[in-house]
Amino acid sequence: MAKTGDTVRFLNSTGGGRITRIEGKIAYVEEDGFETPVLVSELVVVLPAGHEPDVKGASLMFDQKAFDEGKKKTRENPKASREEAAPKEELPVVETARGENINVVLGFEPENIKDLSRTRIAAVLVNDSNYFLSFNLMVRDEEAKAWKNLYQGEVSPNELIDCAVFTQDTISQMERVVFQAIAYKKGKAFQVKYPINVSRKLDLTKFFKVHCFRPGVYFDTPVIEVPIYSER
Repeated sequence: MAKTGDTVRFLNSTGGGRITRIEGKIAYVEEDGFETPVLVSELVVVLPAGHEPDVKGASLMFDQKAFDEGKKKTRENPKASREEAAPKEELPVVETARGENINVVLGFEPENIKDLSRTRIAAVLVNDSNYFLSFNLMVRDEEAKAWKNLYQGEVSPNELIDCAVFTQDTISQMERVVFQAIAYKKGKAFQVKYPINVSRKLDLTKFFKVHCFRPGVYFDTPVIEVPIYSER
């Protein structure tokens, strides 16, 4: 339940901010000096009160303005766009108490929910933790009766990363996935985590049903969020 001081985003529209007060079922959210009254049920907490970073210039998980701006851009080729992007300055990692427990989610985000049968669907990995994850995301190759890498790389703490793009004709590759990862921190001491090695079977029938796509914990737009691994 959202409370005064929480940093939130709006569930059914872009934007968000910090809750200044709650009156009954209405929360007043401050952003850029302006307050917006919103139903508490239409808010998603992205940073609980008391967990604000004490590092000046640090980047919050899913910075709302950057996130909203990014959602306006079409993901033509996720891998290519990452390789072509200019290197960005590494900012201090923001840590929260809840982030010491690793939580990984795989989100499936259609480009055009109104044309579900033909639209492209992006597979997005969410790292909701204070740890860097060096990971492999694998899918089953039924013809070879073996596994193959869908994406191999590193995801920073409290960030998401595009792994692949599918259509309704190719989404069947995701029926069974394996996620393997090693967790660590850079430049500081940390608690050692056991290597992650989990297998998940996805219900592919959901990808053909519009009502199964809806805004979730990590996305403002309609998605299917699949829990992959959680210590919480």
